[in-house]
Amino acid sequence: MFTLKHYILEIAKTGSFSQAADHLYVSQPSLSAVVKRLERRIGEDLFDRGTHPVRLTECGKEYVRCARAIEEVENNFQAYLDEHRKSQSGRLVLGGSNLNLSFVLPPLLKKFRERYPLVEISLVESDIDELQKLLFEGEVDLIIDSGAMDPTRFEEYPFQSERLLLAVPRAFACNDEAKAYQISYEDVLGDAHADPALPRPPLSFLKNAPFLSMTPETDTGKREKNLFRHESFRPTVLFSFRQQSTAFHMACRGIGCAVISDVLVKNSASEPDLCFYKLDEKESFRHIKCYLKKGRRLSFAQRAFLELAGIQI
Repeated sequence: MFTLKHYILEIAKTGSFSQAADHLYVSQPSLSAVVKRLERRIGEDLFDRGTHPVRLTECGKEYVRCARAIEEVENNFQAYLDEHRKSQSGRLVLGGSNLNLSFVLPPLLKKFRERYPLVEISLVESDIDELQKLLFEGEVDLIIDSGAMDPTRFEEYPFQSERLLLAVPRAFACNDEAKAYQISYEDVLGDAHADPALPRPPLSFLKNAPFLSMTPETDTGKREKNLFRHESFRPTVLFSFRQQSTAFHMACRGIGCAVISDVLVKNSASEPDLCFYKLDEKESFRHIKCYLKKGRRLSFAQRAFLELAGIQI
């Protein structure tokens, strides 16, 4: 009923259908037809066309009063949006696993804070199941993770890729058996393990080595299980962890072998005392993704973060 209020307000202001039509860049017959349709919907005339200039009827005066009140509310809201965008403020809650919040997100987070210092940022570290729940309930704005999420509820966008490696403490005797397959720390930094031609060892060379596994509900744990099942080999599991960083640090201390992400190796403060081996491409390669709740309108802070991450929505 008030979607065409600017037509009525212009006629009331000028007192003339022809002048109002000129100001609105429409023809007078078109303007008259619009007003007639609105009057039929209301069931009352808005203008007394028998006077010159035309005057508002009592119903027309009430319509104009309400239209101006609505226009004021719209103007106030537009002013708020303009100020909000100008200040580039807001709040952003990012969720992710320990690995992604510790090693994947920091470079982007640093750039974001430098560019948008007025945006308040919160981080939520948890497992994929809890993060899905928080994202669906609106407690988290977006998630950076490599785990699978419900495609009927969430949209996913590739953020970056990673590859899993087998890390074996350098002092372990089993490295002698697989020496021809070893990848150096420098090789990992240079992504040599992404070369399809690079051979990978039979995992049975770990038969006498203690293994640090990831718990079966984690994505890495599921991939580990597939890797060993494909080769009909079961490692001797010493400990199981939910966080890759824990397994990585244990391996660095010589406790056992572990399947870890190349992201951890590349972000090590110094060269770890480990030997590295390539794993089956199908199970080792995965995307780290950005997840959003389907149908949710994006805030300024969300859009700014996604744009900085190079993600096109």
